[in-house]
Amino acid sequence: MEWFINLEGDKTKLNWYLMELAMDYYTIAMKKPELEDYRSQYDGLHIARYCTYYARRMKKSFLSCLRGRTKRIIFYEEFITDFYPHHNGGLNDMLNRLAIEAFEEMQLNCEGCPHICLRDYRGYMPMFDKNKD
Repeated sequence: MEWFINLEGDKTKLNWYLMELAMDYYTIAMKKPELEDYRSQYDGLHIARYCTYYARRMKKSFLSCLRGRTKRIIFYEEFITDFYPHHNGGLNDMLNRLAIEAFEEMQLNCEGCPHICLRDYRGYMPMFDKNKD
């Protein structure tokens, strides 16, 4: 959680959503058999940092869509390339597809949630305070 909030004003529903997205992305990355070589190169903490980095970079794409500047949320492969400049295109493409898979899973998980994070993305998220410890 501390990777998503630095200031009190960071406790927004969008940041909560992005934190959940990072966690889903991490869970998928740790389970996919196709990423066995990737997991053998990096420990869980490193992969968690990468998933957090990717989700935080996605904030701008989410905001562009939520504010009507773009028609949809765009998942940029360059976010992966910026973190892993030495990876090949195939691995980066797979990581990007898994980020989209995590997003689609989040959409399903959010159905019926009372927080409506993406509709009220600027709103304060009390869950940051409830889950502090």
